[in-house]
Amino acid sequence: MTRYDFYTALIGIISVFFSLAIYFGEINFYAKIFLIICGAAIFSHSTFTLYRILKEKNSAQENFYSKNISQISLLNQKGEIISSWELYGKNSAVIGKDFGENQVDIDLSETPYAAMIDIEHAVLNYADGNWYIEDLDSQNGISIKKFGQEEIYKLSSSQPCKLDFGDIIFIGVCQLKLN
Repeated sequence: MTRYDFYTALIGIISVFFSLAIYFGEINFYAKIFLIICGAAIFSHSTFTLYRILKEKNSAQENFYSKNISQISLLNQKGEIISSWELYGKNSAVIGKDFGENQVDIDLSETPYAAMIDIEHAVLNYADGNWYIEDLDSQNGISIKKFGQEEIYKLSSSQPCKLDFGDIIFIGVCQLKLN
């Protein structure tokens, strides 16, 4: 809540007491009506402002929880989820094939197209409230299909790419969806 919003709410509350004092006070009838209408208008404005603040706050929370990436899922060719990995609480995750000696968080060694995936193919990094993917100089590269778009973009190996909820990452031919 901003200072402006707080003051607006405070003025609204004060306007109610102001209106009551005028109503029960000793002033002429038309002045009372005018001041009561002014107080009611200020109160209405304050009430609407508080309603707007609460609605924006709830909307922001809903957007955070509905659009925040917390999981990455491996999809089959029909777009069905085969397996998933949690990203919640992590700062990074390496995508590749696990051979015991390397540190891979998302292991694609059991996928049908594992031959197209490097041992350490890509890394996901969480920074400033967003997930980014970076190619680790892989042989077959990485492509991204942004949520709601049909076009598939090839990533540059030297430039991290910001990821959004619903994006699909192509590691070789494997599809990983961000949920």
